[in-house]
Amino acid sequence: MKWDVIIKWLPTLLEGAQLTLKLVAIAVLVGLLIAIPLGMARASRHWYVRALPFSYIFFFRGTPLLLQLFLVYYGLAQFDAVRQGPLWPYLRDPYWCALLAMTMHTAAYIAEIIRGAIQAVPPGEVEAARSCANYVPYYFATCRTYWFTGVQ
Repeated sequence: MKWDVIIKWLPTLLEGAQLTLKLVAIAVLVGLLIAIPLGMARASRHWYVRALPFSYIFFFRGTPLLLQLFLVYYGLAQFDAVRQGPLWPYLRDPYWCALLAMTMHTAAYIAEIIRGAIQAVPPGEVEAARSCANYVPYYFATCRTYWFTGVQ
């Protein structure tokens, strides 16, 4: 093994690792904010509320992240409306395209985790939370029961 080559390129590799960790941290945080309403809508009893989140989650969990990166970076530039739009200065930069694709991918996975956590709460706990709360606090008591049970 040639250690001189590794030592020569080590600063560049460390810079790339730092950028990757930064992208992942931002994608997870923003993805979590997107995933909370998606997961709650996905756990709804109404089909028309579940339909859009189901399609979003089905697409982003069903395609590889590399394909999504290619679609965002190379695919969006094919449309004149995107190139002439206000977001083009961001979408032509690889950093923002990677952040967008990773955020959407992460949001789909976290939304499915949240849906599973909500559906794992026993009906008795939900009924107890509803019976202990009045009209306005009912929503917060139910959410608190879902989140605390789901986190466990």
